Amino acid sequence: MFNIGRKRVKIVATLGPASDGKHVLENIIKNGADVIRLNFSHGDESYFIKAIKSIRSISKDAGILIDLPGPKIRTGKLLKDYIPINKGDIMTLTNRHIVSDGKKIFIDYAYLCKDIKPKSLVYIDDGKIKLKIIKKLNENELEAEVLTDGILKPEKGINFPDSVLNIPSITYNDKEFLKFGVEHNVDMFAVSFVRGCEDILYVKDFLKNNYPEKEFLIIAKIEKVEALKNIEKIAMVSDALMVARGDLGVEAPVENIPLEQKRIISVANFYKKPVITATQMLLSMVENESPTRAEVTDISNAIFDGTDAVMLSEETAVGKYPAEAVKYMSKIIRATENSAMFNKIYKFGNGEEYLTGRHTPDISNIIAEMSVAASKLLKNSIIAAITRSGYTANLISSLKPHVPILAIVPNEFVKRKLSLSYGVSCAVMKNIEDKDIDLKDVIDLINGGLKNAGSKSPDYAILTGGVPIGEPGSTDFVKIVRLRGRK
Repeated sequence: MFNIGRKRVKIVATLGPASDGKHVLENIIKNGADVIRLNFSHGDESYFIKAIKSIRSISKDAGILIDLPGPKIRTGKLLKDYIPINKGDIMTLTNRHIVSDGKKIFIDYAYLCKDIKPKSLVYIDDGKIKLKIIKKLNENELEAEVLTDGILKPEKGINFPDSVLNIPSITYNDKEFLKFGVEHNVDMFAVSFVRGCEDILYVKDFLKNNYPEKEFLIIAKIEKVEALKNIEKIAMVSDALMVARGDLGVEAPVENIPLEQKRIISVANFYKKPVITATQMLLSMVENESPTRAEVTDISNAIFDGTDAVMLSEETAVGKYPAEAVKYMSKIIRATENSAMFNKIYKFGNGEEYLTGRHTPDISNIIAEMSVAASKLLKNSIIAAITRSGYTANLISSLKPHVPILAIVPNEFVKRKLSLSYGVSCAVMKNIEDKDIDLKDVIDLINGGLKNAGSKSPDYAILTGGVPIGEPGSTDFVKIVRLRGRK
């Protein structure tokens, strides 16, 4: 039986100490997690091998996402466990390897004095401590004024929000993690520290040159001010985007984050790429059994903006209620999707800003729009897309139809590649690659999968694909089929 008609917006859940037990992980997936995120900033190889085996033993449908850490610039060790820092203090930042004493702070960045100019801001520990550079003292030291009171702790991350850094986005460790992911059959990679389209192209070229027989979803994490400036070029070459509100909230003024979120989602929708909204969506559930009203509103607004997926981080990685957080997220998604306002936006066409591609005379785009248009006129229908690569289903998904999308795919890998795409459920039809496959076989598959759907069973399937059936890039027809047993 096909799993159509459930929530359309997908959930990404981060695995961690709170959720890596098999029973908890089963409940997380059962409660609605579509993709499991492995954060490679934490954990070792043996942990992740065990995690992947556990995920695959529970579900063949859940996508597995490796989040690459990217370059990490940090402070060093301290003379004490922590050191109070006071507003107005003058201190020295150095790239010489010292133990920091609060007067001098080690910054693990070789180009510190070359790249960081006077009047530049420096944020320590996600912006908990803010400094402003006064002047360059020598080739290894900068003088800085403390702008906020704070507690300096050892080995905390550093952000330089208004500086251009001479550092590669893809590190040696990232490439090792890419190899690990390929060898263990994960489905997608999220790239950190993206500044321009060349960072995504580097990852794609690395995978293509080393593993030409495999395909992966490459997600650009938008967390740098430079990425915001290059957002359209990044969206064009990425397979998906992530609104990484944590680091973005440190890099950019926090009051601008809602506006930047809307812009990133809008750009992703325009270029027909799935987009994930991430960070602190249900943060209170790290400690509490239920979310705040503000968190519920935040999630709902992201859905109205046009996000394809929402992500849980600490909530499922280290929180006290990981499975419950996913359950609440699912409830919020369903409530929003069942609302009159949501249906008004997507069913009746008030969301025209998301119906993109009209400027491009591309047959696949036109067919996708025709399918969605037909679904608005036909009551109780589904859109069934025959697709070898997932491309056609993702095109239709980007138009945010109000009806379920059933992607008929050749294998489990393509099925999991679509686990981020809004509204898409999948059915595997292994002989879809046969050039002589008959449409009747496809219709029989749909009828068979819907046999036990009862009153929820659709009356019509809006069938789309290409001739030869499933040929990549050949999408060229829409066929409306009355389903078996429906009058």
